[in-house]
Amino acid sequence: MHRLTMVGLACLVLAVVAGCGSDKNDSSSTPAAAKPGPQTAPTTTAEAATGAIVEVSMKDIKFVPEKISVKVGQKIEWTNDDAVAHNVTATDGADFASDTINGGGTYSYTPTKAGVIQYVCTIHSGQNGEIRVTK
Repeated sequence: MHRLTMVGLACLVLAVVAGCGSDKNDSSSTPAAAKPGPQTAPTTTAEAATGAIVEVSMKDIKFVPEKISVKVGQKIEWTNDDAVAHNVTATDGADFASDTINGGGTYSYTPTKAGVIQYVCTIHSGQNGEIRVTK
């Protein structure tokens, strides 16, 4: 019985030691986005292929991405991925305004001329976006 206990203890020690090492190629590690800590919304510019719908998420009281580039005639679609209501309202460079968009709802707009369009959510101060429209 003493020998069986020693074998079990040896297996336990080996299992603990094997789990303590670090393997940089370990695919089971938690992705950086899922690790706790401060998170900020991406501020990258999204560029879509001609003809593709450009998607913008309303998430965590932000437009994600905040800046996009599209071609004239290319459809932009905003989706509310928050539990709170949002809207999409042009402040410069175009004239559009959505109704209130509840969670899961969408709004779309297709620019008809080149230029820069600034837009906001009028419900949430500081929720801003930009669309660069090219020919």
